[in-house]
Amino acid sequence: VADLRGCFASEGRPRLLLGRIAADAADVVEWAAEQPWSTGKVGMAGVSHLATLQWYTAAQHPPHLAAFSPWEGITDPFRDTLSHGGIPETHFSSFWWRATQRGSRSPSTSIRRISPWLWRRFPDRCRHVVGPPPFADITVPALVGASWSDQGPRTRGSITGFSQLGSPDKWLYTHGRKTWQTFYGVEALDVQRRFFDHFLKGEDNGFDETPRVRLETRHDLRTYSERHESRWPIPDTRYVPLHLDHASGGLHSERPAEEASARMFPVAGDELVFTTTFDEDTEVTGHAALRLWVEAKDAKDMDLFVALKKIDPSGNEVRFEGHDGFEEAVVAHGWIRVSRRALDPEASTAYRPVIDPAEYWPLSAGQIVPVDIEIMPHSTFFEAGSSLALVITGHDFDTLPDIRHNDTINQGFHIVHAGGRFDSHLLLPVVPAAVSAADDAGSAAVFGAPASLHDVPIAWDAVLGRQHIRL
Repeated sequence: VADLRGCFASEGRPRLLLGRIAADAADVVEWAAEQPWSTGKVGMAGVSHLATLQWYTAAQHPPHLAAFSPWEGITDPFRDTLSHGGIPETHFSSFWWRATQRGSRSPSTSIRRISPWLWRRFPDRCRHVVGPPPFADITVPALVGASWSDQGPRTRGSITGFSQLGSPDKWLYTHGRKTWQTFYGVEALDVQRRFFDHFLKGEDNGFDETPRVRLETRHDLRTYSERHESRWPIPDTRYVPLHLDHASGGLHSERPAEEASARMFPVAGDELVFTTTFDEDTEVTGHAALRLWVEAKDAKDMDLFVALKKIDPSGNEVRFEGHDGFEEAVVAHGWIRVSRRALDPEASTAYRPVIDPAEYWPLSAGQIVPVDIEIMPHSTFFEAGSSLALVITGHDFDTLPDIRHNDTINQGFHIVHAGGRFDSHLLLPVVPAAVSAADDAGSAAVFGAPASLHDVPIAWDAVLGRQHIRL
């Protein structure tokens, strides 16, 4: 076991920058390659922080790194974890920081959040501390694991890393189940073993012909369907705009002709809810986005929290797997602090708005502004007669207990405008029926029990090619 610099048995002072920690990890990769029991081809595998370090280590380009498999890791610490849509995260980020400092002989000052003024004054430095690695420069073969159940800390980062990865040999394994149970499950371990056998041992096992995306679509808490796709986002995805209608509380394909507004008092827990019912079976897979025209009454800023929910034909909410085994999660989350609404033109797309944390645009009295909100990627099946509900509020949803934002700046009323000149709408990624129907016969499954712990070393045996060693 290699301890981090300045922690436990390692000398030196602990390092804050992920890039510097990754430089040490790259040294470990090269050390492993030089050992007499090694083939000289080294791989990396792991979940959570072990996945995060893989991304940054691969960006160091250690010569003997032959393959890596990051499962559910953070790749853009500021936007993935420390600050959601510009709203500081106050629970998981503190836990993450304390965990990475465990065993340190001289722990650094807590960075529960990178404060907004620091981003305004020193954006380049902040990006260096908690910015993403240069994905496009990473050309090592990769098997990336991503889950729909880890929104807040890791879903976003895994999908971003895979999408922007420069390697021509990359695969994506998605799921909507428990993080650790899935990683150590028989199916996932078999995929990892075949991946490493091919790229570390040179076995001609056909892994290079494996479809690039293993897509798992959630139906409810226990049921999912599975198929394979050629890339992410899914080919032929239709991005359907659904316009907010205050009069009916619905989401419609046509924008209401008349302008209307609705206000909510976030301190009192008010919510705005808009729904649409599906006439036929519909798969929603990919990145959703929400545009709202908003106004903060007597305030210079406002925090908005967004959730997509699935409602069954009987009117009951369908819950899904969430972070750390929580089983009361919604379909997807989104967040925005309106003063942080400026978009990063290099990172944003038509279906995925990404904020620029270095910009600060406060509101003035009576000002109505558009905000574009990134909603976490997911894959969810809606049966005919079921509904999708869009919920907008000014506070955390109780359905995500480990991801909290206790430093909100809300006061007074929030006003949401829609219709007429205000194109407030939800952009929904809908997969055509012909594509969705390509699921293999019998692919619907029920989440199974965890694999035996005796299965766990299989993936690690492949990491160094010859010997089971923890690094």
